[in-house]
Amino acid sequence: MTQFANSSTLIQAALAAVAPDAAIRRHVRCAGAVLSVDDRTYDLSDKDVRLIAIGKAAVPMATMMLDLLGSYIQCGVIVTKYEHVGESARAKIAAHPAKLTVIESAHPVPDENSLRAGLMVCAALENCTPNTIIIACVSGGASALQVAPHQGISLKTMRAINDALLRSGADIIEMNAVRSRLDQLKAGGLVRMAQPGQVIGLILSDVIGDPLAVIASGLTNDPLAHNVLVGNNAQACEAAATQARALGYHTRIVTTQMVGEARERGAEIAQALMAEDGKGARHCLIFGGETTVTIRGTGKGGRNQELALAAALALADDTTGRELTVLALGTDGTDGPTDAAGAIATHNTLARAQALGLDAHRSLAQNDSYHFFKPLNDLIMTGPTGTNTADVVIAYSETLRD
Repeated sequence: MTQFANSSTLIQAALAAVAPDAAIRRHVRCAGAVLSVDDRTYDLSDKDVRLIAIGKAAVPMATMMLDLLGSYIQCGVIVTKYEHVGESARAKIAAHPAKLTVIESAHPVPDENSLRAGLMVCAALENCTPNTIIIACVSGGASALQVAPHQGISLKTMRAINDALLRSGADIIEMNAVRSRLDQLKAGGLVRMAQPGQVIGLILSDVIGDPLAVIASGLTNDPLAHNVLVGNNAQACEAAATQARALGYHTRIVTTQMVGEARERGAEIAQALMAEDGKGARHCLIFGGETTVTIRGTGKGGRNQELALAAALALADDTTGRELTVLALGTDGTDGPTDAAGAIATHNTLARAQALGLDAHRSLAQNDSYHFFKPLNDLIMTGPTGTNTADVVIAYSETLRD
């Protein structure tokens, strides 16, 4: 994946910190019929307990709740992205005595299965009583994976709006502000449909600052719901920083609020790494957040791959003589409409690319970062990670080159 073995170690540390099972266990416990969620308790005796899990992390979040609550869960709907249901998880869900429906659908543009998922979730919220408890496991990607459009709005219209937003370079806050106005379940609609039942929202955040109104377009954003943030980008960044320090790097988290055009941030991150003091010293800079890409070309790529490509162009001008690396990772394992989680750029990426006849400037102009990094074997290929807490960029320097 890269010439530097430490990249894999740092990636694994970031992902492990935001694994959904560990995230839920930090906040949820069950002893007998008593469910504890942070400082609140719920008596599950004789309750109508339903499970709804939506997002790229829906399956591991749901299976963790099945482990914790067992037969108290009576029915549920699990909605996730295509190819995000492993065989072991599928078997566990199938073996559970509850009536559980698993739906795989499209992201980032909804499809027919997304509409089917929205209808199934609405159906799962019918006939709630004060005796009903809805466990809602929410993670990034849910805005597209299930849609329940208001009357008069077609799936075709929703698809067109989603596609236009993606091409515009709008950030997730802007996108979800629009999405929430089109949909019955979003903007707290899930909670309103469940009344007079109780809703417990377990939220894995993929949005900077963790605003409940924005994560998954605010499915459980209503004062009547008990919402708990179980994991976020800052945790992934902190874990990467801890691992980097253990490896001997002088490390600092620069920000967990990274936004803006991916190509601009990539160049800036490369410049920041080259500007670190201490010739020959080992430094590590960590950036968390989520950039955007304004699509200008006809190529293939994602925001993390584009960020890495812009970083590679900047690193080619390095005069420090150190070994330099910038890795950009989407924590969900899928960067844009590709099978890569991101890419890794180094001080010699451009030289290696030129030897293969690859033109970095042209690739960036065409938004074709995937086809630039693939021949170099510098794509980050994790497969679906089962989590989703935005992006982590790790920039680090080694000792002087020979």
